[in-house]
Amino acid sequence: MLTNISYIFLISALLIFGGWAFKALISLAEGKPVEVNLKNPLNLKARWPKESKDK
Repeated sequence: MLTNISYIFLISALLIFGGWAFKALISLAEGKPVEVNLKNPLNLKARWPKESKDK
């Protein structure tokens, strides 16, 4: 019997794998190579601006 925490891990893994597969299909459709990055599988980037050192 799976607990709620197990379901969270299962759903997270499915979403990450599904997102990676979807992005891979888009890349293949555009003729680009598929890149595998295990540290950042969905290639997410920070949205906040970097602080400049010119102060």
